[in-house]
Amino acid sequence: MTLSFKARLTIGHLAAVLLVLAGTAVAADWAFSRAVLTNTIDDAILALAEAEAAALLQTPHAAPRVHEMPPGTGTPSFARLDKFVQIARMDGEVVARSATLGNARLPTKPSLLARLDDGKPVFETVDDFGEEPVRMVSLPVRAASSRYAVQVAMSLDDAYAVLRSARLLFATMAACILVGVGWIGVVLTRRALRPIDRIVSRAREIGEGNLGERLPRPGPKDELGRLVDTLNEMLDRIEDSFEVQRRFTADAAHELQSPLSRLRTEIEVTLRRRRDTAEYEDTLRSCLDKVERLSVLTRELLTLARLDAEHGRAAASGIARLGPLLDTVVQRAAQEAERRNVTIAVQPSPALSLSIRCAEGLADLVFANVLDNAIKFSPTGGRVVVDAAGEGLEVTVAVSDAGPGIPADEVAHVFERFYRGRAARAKGTRGFGLGLAISRTVVEKHGGQLSVESQAGDGATFRVRFPVAP
Repeated sequence: MTLSFKARLTIGHLAAVLLVLAGTAVAADWAFSRAVLTNTIDDAILALAEAEAAALLQTPHAAPRVHEMPPGTGTPSFARLDKFVQIARMDGEVVARSATLGNARLPTKPSLLARLDDGKPVFETVDDFGEEPVRMVSLPVRAASSRYAVQVAMSLDDAYAVLRSARLLFATMAACILVGVGWIGVVLTRRALRPIDRIVSRAREIGEGNLGERLPRPGPKDELGRLVDTLNEMLDRIEDSFEVQRRFTADAAHELQSPLSRLRTEIEVTLRRRRDTAEYEDTLRSCLDKVERLSVLTRELLTLARLDAEHGRAAASGIARLGPLLDTVVQRAAQEAERRNVTIAVQPSPALSLSIRCAEGLADLVFANVLDNAIKFSPTGGRVVVDAAGEGLEVTVAVSDAGPGIPADEVAHVFERFYRGRAARAKGTRGFGLGLAISRTVVEKHGGQLSVESQAGDGATFRVRFPVAP
């Protein structure tokens, strides 16, 4: 079973809190145990052992004894009341002990006495002394010519009881904190994810038919707000893309419908009665011309479809030499230019020796479309000028004509698909309005730029900018 994100977030939060609480409880238990056992008990028994050692050193030649207050001679000594005191020789013989020991004696194992040779006190816990475990310190003392071990022990029963109570308290507090923090985490998670639930519900309602609608903004411009803004911007791009596709489909259908309708009409009219061979030949030539137009349109549509399918992907690497490429394009366009009585002039320039970053076939397509456009709109006897110039890491090819120019209100639409300006429609210029759109897509895909400068009645200049190849 797959848990929801909300459940995983809650469980992860509780697990993190549990780990923190467990670590804190262990650290607190260790610190509290150290404070009780070391800072309290160890310090207390060591202080009493040092006091007994000091008293022993004051009378080094007297028989060792434990300095206890005789009964009824003064106030009780709370420092000695719950402690066991014993003085032993280094051979293990006990020479004095406190009344609190009764008939018992503190352990004087040889291994313990051997550790006292370093002259430092030795602490240890004795679990099998009487009915309760004790904490004991053994302090080496040299009095006159004799060496003794002053031993002081204290019961750990009360200390262990305090530690058990503290651990129970720590566990209870940790459980209460875990429950409280867990409940708060569940509430905060629900509140934090509630806007996401609304966004998801709204996103499911948005489809192709209502792409104009947008996701609700949760309020402040925080991380969630930026996410919603990003998704809405993505919806804007999707809506624009759908709108472009709708227009493209409608325009393509219109462009295909017109020649097909004329082709069908011409065939139907021809078949209504018998005709001589010359009339059939004229009809077939006319039909062939329309089929050729349809073939050109189909090729251009396929080119656009391929470029659209590669949108967002890096262009295929390729390098083309600019000079030979332009020579090939100009030679191919020379026949159409001669038919229209238009001169093509390629200006000499050092930039023609450069290479550009673009596959040769695609670069040929770009320059052929731009040059063909300039020839079509040049007047009879006009001149088309091709000029190349290097600009840093880029090379710019400018194609200028002396045609009617482009009105200011049409410049922004020149590179739109299927767009044909008033001059093209008035002259009945052949074409579908796809050449410049294809060229711009190719140029931009290769990191370049295609732009136009024009004024009505003063010709137009198209500038093709490509990155220079090493």
